[in-house]
Amino acid sequence: EMLQHYDFSKFPSLKMKLIESVDKMLATKIAVLMAMIQEEESKQPPAKVSGGAFEGSEDGPFGRGYGEGISAGADADDWIVSRDKHRYDEIFYTLMPINGKITGVNAKKEMMNSRLPNTVLGKIWKLADCDRDGMLDDEEFALAQHLIQIKLEGYELPSELPDHLVPPSHRKNPTADALYNHTED
Repeated sequence: EMLQHYDFSKFPSLKMKLIESVDKMLATKIAVLMAMIQEEESKQPPAKVSGGAFEGSEDGPFGRGYGEGISAGADADDWIVSRDKHRYDEIFYTLMPINGKITGVNAKKEMMNSRLPNTVLGKIWKLADCDRDGMLDDEEFALAQHLIQIKLEGYELPSELPDHLVPPSHRKNPTADALYNHTED
């Protein structure tokens, strides 16, 4: 509104010498200054929040053991998958297990019902097939179903299976086996 009544012919003309010096400054001096700023920032330690809920924790109040995604059950005494294993077992036994295991073909049919992309299902298979035999026993199948559920809830999958998710029968430590094979009466 202010410019609509202003006579543009009264604007002072551009000074080319001044424009050239500003261009030169932007092209050379500012680039050097920006590099210096980045160098100084890289030398400073990262800022950390401290005190209160953040005291003694690198992850803050939302770190490991807060019961979400792949971390769920990390601080539990029992194998977290066993909480829903009875449901997974019902599905498992409809897939015609042979010697206690289902084939990859039968497992794939069931896993495809999740409508997750094949790349994600392939990653879940690699995480769940603990003994790498190309078949799934009831615990491996339950683990696969658990991982599918985690992914469907929007959480990321790990590149390696965390220790707390390894099925009890596939653990190397007999003490952990006794702990995680805990069943409720």
